[in-house]
Amino acid sequence: MKIYLVILLSILITACGGSSSNDDDVTVPPVTGEQQAKFSLGVSDAPVDDAIAVVIEIDTIKILALDDAGEVSEETLVEEFVLEDGTSVQSIAINLLEYQGADQKKIIDELAGITLDQGNYKLELVIVDAGSYVELDNDANLYAIKVPSSRLRLGEFAVDAALEQQGDTPAYTIEFDLRSSLVQRGNDPSKNGFILKPHGIKVVSNAGGISGTISAENLNLGPCTVYLYSGDATELGDLFDAEDESFTGEAPTASAPLASVNASVAGEFEFGFVEAGDYVAALRCNDLVDDNIQFDGLTIPSPEGQSTSVTVTSGNVSDVNF
Repeated sequence: MKIYLVILLSILITACGGSSSNDDDVTVPPVTGEQQAKFSLGVSDAPVDDAIAVVIEIDTIKILALDDAGEVSEETLVEEFVLEDGTSVQSIAINLLEYQGADQKKIIDELAGITLDQGNYKLELVIVDAGSYVELDNDANLYAIKVPSSRLRLGEFAVDAALEQQGDTPAYTIEFDLRSSLVQRGNDPSKNGFILKPHGIKVVSNAGGISGTISAENLNLGPCTVYLYSGDATELGDLFDAEDESFTGEAPTASAPLASVNASVAGEFEFGFVEAGDYVAALRCNDLVDDNIQFDGLTIPSPEGQSTSVTVTSGNVSDVNF
């Protein structure tokens, strides 16, 4: 894997006047760096409604180190990927729907030799639009995915030297919540296709999971969706994106979910990659549509009382049942 490191530093040179015969005896202390972390990366997905394939082709990954002011100080560029059979490729196409729940596809192995200082980072994925598409159920057409500026700029995450790849499981995972990030523009996908936004896509480490089942009594009320919120959320809202150019009205005071997943016909559900911490899980069982841009004002939880607090710990799966 080719890795290019661009260091954006200014060097201060101090000129000292005069000299003495003791200059050669001066001992310069060695420069010590930060703790180094081995970097590995995978991709996983929370599925989207009505699609049987969501393929993105990644051309380049930029790993952007941030300084104390939140500005980019270093850039590590990954332009080559190694497939499972050992073949090196210049871009990698991934059907996200093949890696749901706790499954993921490793795209950067520790053996690639990428080491990073501990600290805060951002990721930028350069996407090949021509190789990215959506295939809908009962529809043989492939509909284009457009990514603004062909770049997915993801939010901040922390790199920790204590986190390492475990077997074939990377230390860091890009979690695609497609129910939030994948948007069909207009009523006819053949005209406008789909947009993939960074909203709902995050880099997760130190992760656990949540899984559970829904009772037959609740399933009889209609299709069931489980929403996941931060642990301090008190007013639970449905999916919305107030930053989207198509959003109308004022941003609600209700908390948007961090993630959501539809339950299976048998009432099973799973959140695969959830950062360790405290959360609120809530259920909605009815046939109302939850638009992923507009705030619909849906009642959550529904039925009343179907919400619970849950704590996620690294490497463990927490049980939540409704």
